[in-house]
Amino acid sequence: MAEKVKQLNLERDYKKYLYFLDGNGNVCQKPKSGEGETRVLVPNAVERDNQFLYFIDKEGDVSRSPRAARKKKEKEAA
Repeated sequence: MAEKVKQLNLERDYKKYLYFLDGNGNVCQKPKSGEGETRVLVPNAVERDNQFLYFIDKEGDVSRSPRAARKKKEKEAA
């Protein structure tokens, strides 16, 4: 289950743009066509923690959910 981290209420146009959080915690917008520059909409929106996956939710707010735990491979007896 995701928890809201910061309320931004961004107005988004998902037909033309992709919205994401970069490694520095900035909320960015990039054209879907691949042409054009990435634009920072909200600088330093969140302080990132590697144990969580951050995303922009339906309401235009920053949310996070826990990352899946990695499975450790057991050594097979040969």
